[in-house]
Amino acid sequence: MARFVSLASMLIAPLLATVFCVTALPAGASESVPDLSGVWGRNTIDFTAPPSGKGPIKNISGSRNVMVGDYNDPMLKPWAAEIVKKNGEIARTGDAFPTAHNQCWPEPPPYILGNQELQVLQTPDTVTMMFSHSGQIRRIRMNQQHPAHPAPSWYGDSVGHYEGDTLVVDTLGIKVAPLSSLDRYGTPHTEALHVVERYRMVEQAPAIAEPRAIGGFRGNDDAIDRGYKGKVLRVDFTVEDSGTFNMPWSGSVVYNHAKGVFIEDVCAENVHDYIMNRDSAVPAAKTALISGE
Repeated sequence: MARFVSLASMLIAPLLATVFCVTALPAGASESVPDLSGVWGRNTIDFTAPPSGKGPIKNISGSRNVMVGDYNDPMLKPWAAEIVKKNGEIARTGDAFPTAHNQCWPEPPPYILGNQELQVLQTPDTVTMMFSHSGQIRRIRMNQQHPAHPAPSWYGDSVGHYEGDTLVVDTLGIKVAPLSSLDRYGTPHTEALHVVERYRMVEQAPAIAEPRAIGGFRGNDDAIDRGYKGKVLRVDFTVEDSGTFNMPWSGSVVYNHAKGVFIEDVCAENVHDYIMNRDSAVPAAKTALISGE
């Protein structure tokens, strides 16, 4: 199991110094290039379903902290449904099944959009996305093509371009590895995975921003600047994987303006389940040689 510790801002001062140098759009950039730069936060780790069409796997447990995905969802291939079902059976016991997030592994898109904070850095050739959990970083090559045979990697090969006020990111070549999944229910994927994300700024009144203490982040972990009145960052995405799903599906997340500086969560393996707030049952030393008793 993993534990997450928010470090003081002094520990990331060197990083922030670099960030402030590159967050602004380059001088002379086209007015059609949207400014998505900044630090964005959210209090949930789930995806929102689109107004129409197939949406993401839903939680059928009745509790935000008991992660039981709907394994009867018709979009799942039988082998994928079985994995989601087994994960849910573990979750119903009160234990957390292993995921990339709680085992400190890289999280591919769209799973990575469950991170509490995101910082976007824009330059003419690259858009860099920094995620708060374990210092994860994605780099999107702008106005480029995918290689004919992209080498599989944790975050895949991402290329981007602007369409009016929207950054469009196309990702292929996401590595299939133990614990690699697409959501908090452990929904797996194959090498056929193709993810398209669309990032844009939208109007959203603070009154309808995500409330505190929901979706996995609690109390003082509120990431949102409640006094901010400007636009917020919306991400709409579509997932295709003919090896895992019977149809494409879509989802969205909204990142509100974050309060304070970009946080740094360090994921370290240990026995504590931070969602259920209890230690896992592991063998304990009972000999004087080991315990010192």
